[in-house]
Amino acid sequence: MMTAITYTVNFKKTVLASIIGLFLSQPCFALQEISDEKLSETTGEGIALLPTDFSFQLNGANSTTSTSTSKTDISDNTNPGTGYLHIIPVGPLSSTIQTYNQTATNKIGKADIYLYGLALSKNDNNVNTRYSGTNISSWGTAVNPWVLKVLTASNIPNFSGVNKPVSYLTYEAPLYDQSVYSNPSTAPDDYNLKLGLWADAFVRDPSKIEGSTAEFCLNGSIDCKTNSANMRANRVRLQGIWNGLSINGSNLKLFQTLDGSTVSSYNNTLGIAGLLRFNTLSSLGAGTITVADLDSNGNRQVAAGGDTNNNGKWDTGEAIKTKTLNTSSKNTSNDDGVLRFSTQETAASSSLNNLLNTPAIDGGVVPTFNSLEGMYLYNAHINLALGSLYQPVILGVAEDGKNIVLEVTRIPDVAAVYNQIYTDYSNTASNTYFGSTCSQFDCGSSTRNPTHSSITIGDVAYDSSTKSIMADTSSSAKGITFKDGAGTAVNLGSAAIDGVLIQHMKITTKGL
Repeated sequence: MMTAITYTVNFKKTVLASIIGLFLSQPCFALQEISDEKLSETTGEGIALLPTDFSFQLNGANSTTSTSTSKTDISDNTNPGTGYLHIIPVGPLSSTIQTYNQTATNKIGKADIYLYGLALSKNDNNVNTRYSGTNISSWGTAVNPWVLKVLTASNIPNFSGVNKPVSYLTYEAPLYDQSVYSNPSTAPDDYNLKLGLWADAFVRDPSKIEGSTAEFCLNGSIDCKTNSANMRANRVRLQGIWNGLSINGSNLKLFQTLDGSTVSSYNNTLGIAGLLRFNTLSSLGAGTITVADLDSNGNRQVAAGGDTNNNGKWDTGEAIKTKTLNTSSKNTSNDDGVLRFSTQETAASSSLNNLLNTPAIDGGVVPTFNSLEGMYLYNAHINLALGSLYQPVILGVAEDGKNIVLEVTRIPDVAAVYNQIYTDYSNTASNTYFGSTCSQFDCGSSTRNPTHSSITIGDVAYDSSTKSIMADTSSSAKGITFKDGAGTAVNLGSAAIDGVLIQHMKITTKGL
């Protein structure tokens, strides 16, 4: 993976000499005595960071004169936004695939991915611009900044249930303020971000070195990069734009795991715990919601077929009864808060017919996408709880000594541990289970640990009595929408995935 960031600094020698002289000069009154009384009143709160007038994009290595609006670079004819991250395939294919490729007409290759044009700026409500060119006025406030600090948590049970202290380094985004969504039109910039990027993915011939004219000619001629007659259409190009994004409330913790596990790799190693919150600009307040009518056992009630007088709706040939509920916390979609993925380039895109080109390394003009086509995820809220001090995520080395293992540790069968992780939806004030679900509505407290994740798209509502989320099933609910090149839309409605708990997950790389 490689990235190039260009910057220019004008620095006079006289300034440099002055700074060196300042550091070499003998300090006077640099240290002053502090009495025990004053020292006892001093607290260490960490390092606060407050980005202001901030925006970001990855430019090409030589793009020193590019601007956010110009489409060419005076010095080297490249474009703003062509700095890239390269995900390089390493190692051989599996023996099964190698055997298959010996006789297959269409062989299987390896993925070669370029992520470029990564940019962060203030939302301009345009679903076809990756970078608005407008700075984020302030990402947080003086009383709610980004914070880097070290803390110690007491009485954390180890893997066998023995309470011990854990010191951890934490990096925290500004705290999440739910009240912002009561009036989204006045939302501060850090609740109305724009994140955008382009991606090119290729199918590579693993037997060819990088840079070879035949590196992508898995089933073509010797040189399929310039011979269009033999070119294989093996590139997927994607544009991703998220308008109205906020990551406030996110945090990442680093610490040494505790002992007590029968799995030796869990003990006293690098532990990670992350609360990753990606919320979208939307409206939150009282409202009505249409949901499936369930019986006492939680099963959907089916009306008589074709009976439209029961407020039913058709689903796989059955009329499903629905009911309308009044809710105090309904999260409603806002057209300015949307995550869009699109793939259709326009005729104006110069590299449209060059299927083995990427501006990330080949130069040329960046892609131009159809302004309408794509998948639209309105009001997307992704709140992920990845590990905790009670269930750390660890990094390790695979048994072959070459590959990397990322593992969400298995929850031990120890009440002192799992009671801090599990949640009781029938009794949200339980004094036995202290886990909770993190969502745009609620995300833990001083006594409830955010250990469960949620993903919602579109219009949803929250039941505070059970701390659960319901998707609006009415025909007017806006959520997951597909549009063709002419803008004709198919709305699939809302979706809610609530209360997700990772009991154990292990990911091992291959071929490193």
